[in-house]
Amino acid sequence: MLRSVLAVSAALCAVGLSAGASAQMNSAAPAGDATRFVTAIIDKFNVGDVKSWLSAQEDNTLIVDEFAPHAWSGAGSPQRWLDAYAADSKTNGVSQGRIDYGKPLTATSDGKTAYIVLPTTYRFVQKGIRMAEPGSMTFVVNRSGAAWKIASWTYSAAAPAAPAK
Repeated sequence: MLRSVLAVSAALCAVGLSAGASAQMNSAAPAGDATRFVTAIIDKFNVGDVKSWLSAQEDNTLIVDEFAPHAWSGAGSPQRWLDAYAADSKTNGVSQGRIDYGKPLTATSDGKTAYIVLPTTYRFVQKGIRMAEPGSMTFVVNRSGAAWKIASWTYSAAAPAAPAK
């Protein structure tokens, strides 16, 4: 009897593992699609295409970043974040900001939503000194028709430092 129970349990586990593996494989395509969307939008931000950066986000995107007021939400939040970013950059003598990113640490999707964590380095010039700020960005994106839209993003990092020469 115990052997029968163990055999049935093993068979059920194998079926469950196969179903889980299939779900992960099925989510790989949408997760890759969503990740390509996010990295393409970062690339546009890096070349100064703020119009594309803004239009890639939902109007009420939830944003968390390191400068005041630190959180933006509600109608027009992407533009309010951009205005605060520009003001903070001016106040602190920051220019030439860009985000370099690596292979996702996490990228999952059910085809309708996706969760993506990218290792990043925010590079900029501050008062004539090149700076680097390793960290990460976390994105939640939603499919809107055939396109993805950013619903939320967060930037997290330690204090910036001048890169070693």
